[in-house]
Amino acid sequence: MPSNNTRGNINRRTVLKSTAVGGIAFLAGCSDGEAPAADDGTSDGDSKHWIGAQGSEAPNYNVFRITDTTSSNRVSRVMDPAYVFDENDDIVYRLVRDIDVSDDFTEFTFTLTEYGEWSDPYGQMTAEDWVYSITEIIQGEDNWAAVSMDDDFRMGVDEVPSGFEPADEDGDEAWFNVEETGEFEFTIETPEPYPSFLEEPIIWGFQEVVPRELAEPYVEDRDGDGLNEDDEIQNLAYTGNLGAFTPEVLETEARMYAPRNDDYYLRNYDGHEDSPHIDEWTYQVMREESTRLSAIQSGEITNTGIPARRADEFEERDDVQIIGTPTVYCQSMFYNMRSDGWDALDTAEVRQALTMAVDRESIVEDIQYGYGTVAHTLQPEYSEFYDDSQVVQWDYDPDSARERLEENLPSAYGYSDGRVVDGDGEEVVLDFVFSDSAEATEITARYIQDELDENLGLAVELEPVPWNSMLNEFFYTSPAEARDWDLMAGIGRNSYPRAPEATESYWRATDEPWNTANAYGYDDPHGIADILTESAQETDPEARQENLAEVYGILSEEQPWNFLYFPEDLNGYRAHVEPTEDPSISWGYDIHRWEIEAEQ
Repeated sequence: MPSNNTRGNINRRTVLKSTAVGGIAFLAGCSDGEAPAADDGTSDGDSKHWIGAQGSEAPNYNVFRITDTTSSNRVSRVMDPAYVFDENDDIVYRLVRDIDVSDDFTEFTFTLTEYGEWSDPYGQMTAEDWVYSITEIIQGEDNWAAVSMDDDFRMGVDEVPSGFEPADEDGDEAWFNVEETGEFEFTIETPEPYPSFLEEPIIWGFQEVVPRELAEPYVEDRDGDGLNEDDEIQNLAYTGNLGAFTPEVLETEARMYAPRNDDYYLRNYDGHEDSPHIDEWTYQVMREESTRLSAIQSGEITNTGIPARRADEFEERDDVQIIGTPTVYCQSMFYNMRSDGWDALDTAEVRQALTMAVDRESIVEDIQYGYGTVAHTLQPEYSEFYDDSQVVQWDYDPDSARERLEENLPSAYGYSDGRVVDGDGEEVVLDFVFSDSAEATEITARYIQDELDENLGLAVELEPVPWNSMLNEFFYTSPAEARDWDLMAGIGRNSYPRAPEATESYWRATDEPWNTANAYGYDDPHGIADILTESAQETDPEARQENLAEVYGILSEEQPWNFLYFPEDLNGYRAHVEPTEDPSISWGYDIHRWEIEAEQ
């Protein structure tokens, strides 16, 4: 939710939804490289057993604190979200079965399934559980539970309206009112109109609810660590019939095994009588891309992401099928505009020069093998909010790039013998950190290194690091404690084409940007975050369209990141998998109805 975020807290759930590892295809339901092994690492030939590979461990199963994709995907197998979207961008109900929206877009009433059951001894899932989890844990005083989505249920306001509670000390934000209005019904009231509420990742994808009886002792004692360490929480032992599978084995660093949930609540609804159509689900951690690819070739796993450079090879196989899907994630190179980054990156014209010096068409064609499109701003061209007349396209032009850089370098820098040097005549060397998750990311980083060196005379040193290390030791760390970086790649940021206002946190300037989604420290001189906040409350579709077109025009001009490309995800499956949906940005939403036959 767009908010005037001055508190300096990372909304980890938003970060999770907003980022993906570069070079790895993350599916809504099946995710790349999500591939675990069954009891002995092989699948029973007579069972419909899905085995997916994951590239990293699952550090936490507390739904209120999850900050990684691996854990999130595992939870999704054993507990459904409130609702999802299909390939036509229509809402598909899950635990929520109906939604009513007031004419002024300030009240949203959700009706829950009557068939939801927690595990013993907690009984039926009701609206009381949802309201309690939201109001007492997520909206808890001083974020006592250290939840990852504490920004989601508040809104930036000029003044806290009567009937609402302030969500910060300065009165710049107000909590949403969340009220139980029936045994299976609750209402969320916002202090200002919020037309895009349903399309933003607030109740969409929401799974952060536990039985009131389970949470109550920790709420009363404000014991966040106790809640986090509770065995039932960490073993997902409370999920009952709320997911397609039942957790049986949960290993943080290795696998998850979950057999079919025969009491699955969704079976009470038309079209889902036999769901899920898969008997067993396993996730296995396989950190190396080469291991995952070998495993899908041998039939050890059911699916994994396929790197573009090997697409032709896999397409020739009879036992593996490749399905391409569009992605909402923009692969970019971030600039460190904080106090610990190269200070020239604070200048828009310098960032423009770096963009012009890199042949992004070549990245798409030669590294992505044509599976993608060049990005010019943080919206894909298929988005209704992408406006050609507003977007500035910085074409590849090495000569103009060098001229622009030389003319706009701060006074402390200049050229000597064709190289960029500082005031002491020492060559400037930029630290370029990137995720080591996929070979394509490293190839791209090396290509950019060569382009900047040859076209701009700008030296770059490369440092591949694990994904989590890149986030925790470089990105979301204060300058005093962070490891050195000037450039960063291997992170795909969600463009949210359904509700672009959800990107507000990417641009919101704060005193401690490393504690926010704007961890690169963009100072937002044109007020992009404020425009997005206003757009989120705009009830006139044409006015909203104009606001968003302006934002993406400004971003294309400012180049706060080097927007590289929107990739096409290549999803590899064994030939016996039969999806029930068309490829889309919602790919995997119907995974529980996919058909999977036993391999012979």
